[in-house]
Order: sequence, then structure tokens, then C-alpha cells
Amino acid sequence: MKKLSFILFLSFLYVFLALHSSVAATVEENFKIEGLISPASPKALKAALEKKLQVKVLDLNLKKTASGWPVLTVQFDSSAVTKDEIEQVIAAIEDPAGHKFKVHHGPLLVNAALLEEEQQAESLLGDAVEAFPQMKNPITDKVASAERGKGMYEKNCAKCHGLNGNGYGTVAHGFSTWPRQLWAWNNTGAETDGYLFWYITNGRSDMPPWGLILSENERWDLISYIKTLRNPAE
Repeated sequence: MKKLSFILFLSFLYVFLALHSSVAATVEENFKIEGLISPASPKALKAALEKKLQVKVLDLNLKKTASGWPVLTVQFDSSAVTKDEIEQVIAAIEDPAGHKFKVHHGPLLVNAALLEEEQQAESLLGDAVEAFPQMKNPITDKVASAERGKGMYEKNCAKCHGLNGNGYGTVAHGFSTWPRQLWAWNNTGAETDGYLFWYITNGRSDMPPWGLILSENERWDLISYIKTLRNPAE
């Protein structure tokens, strides 16, 4: 009887230690992800991690993160999978559109370097304006116009250009080039209207042609608001 009790005790202890070991090996980690630029991206990321490493994806926060980068939260058995292996699998993932992923290390950059054309804009564009249509914002009440443009900017533009115009919007972290800083246009006059209207209407690089989506007056309201954006460091 004593022998049987001892055997049962050992069995219970073995099961307890095995369960305890399993729980102790299960960890939760956050990874800052680059390359999430299409609606299919999160699905591709989740599917690849769960299939290749049996890593459980707990959450993918695309917008409200402290760093500005999308944050992936996963749960995994650290005795079977390492963080390096997870990063390697992430780096090997492609979404259906061919976009690659990687884990971001280091701080978020404060801003991107100004393009030559943006430097020209800060000095009223110089001769560069000649390459774009000569236009003037027809809306005279710029305050009301900017207020209307603010809502459109936050809805349509901030996800790429950032709420303050720094060019580091959440979904732009996988673009081939960063969206431009919009501070260059702060308080510029009518000489930049044609330039801004042309690019908003026709798009450029990863930026869509908003002329297909926004009315002409809405684009002018957007320009009114863009000209109010300031570098917060100034």
C-alpha cells in the first residue's frame, strides 16, 4: 500500500513538474514590424508564423503604439523556439502583393531628410514652380477651409504622412521611400498652390491620385490645412 502510494505520489509530482515546466517555457513577446502596407499583410504574417513555428499570434496593433511601428504580440514555447527564429521567419514572409517584412530595431527616426524640391519650397520654391500649373487657392476663408481640411487629412493622409506631417505614419513603414514631410509647406503663399494641388490630384510614388477621390474644393481645403502644419521641434 505504501509502495502504491509512493508511486502515485511520484506520478503526480512528474505530471506537476511537466506542467510547470511547460507553463514556465511559454513566453509572450512584442515585435515591432516593418512592411505592413496592404490589407493582406497581417493575414500573411499570422498565417506564416502559426504554420512554420506554431507561434500563437495574440495581437497585431497597427495604429496606437508607443513607438509608431506596428507591434506584433506573440506567445511561444521558448524551449522550442527562439526570438531569432521568429525574426528569421518574419523576414522570409511575403504578402500576396510581394511586400517583405522585417523586425524593426532601434528608435523611430524623428524626421526624414528634406528633398531638394522641399528645400526650394521653404524659400518659396524658387524657379521650381515653373514646372507646375500656376494656380491659386480660390477659397478665401482659409481658417474655415483648414478646419474642414483637418478632418480629411486625419482620415486620408495621416496614416502615411503622420498626424503632425513628419512623414512617419503607421502604415507607411514598408514603403520604398518615406512619405514626404509636410512641414516644408507651412505658411507658404499662393506660389506653392499649383505644386501641392498637382501632386494631391495626380499622386506620386506610393501616394494615390486623390483627384479620383476628393472633389476640387476638398483638395483646396486639404491644402489650406497642410499649410498650417509645423515642425513640433521648432
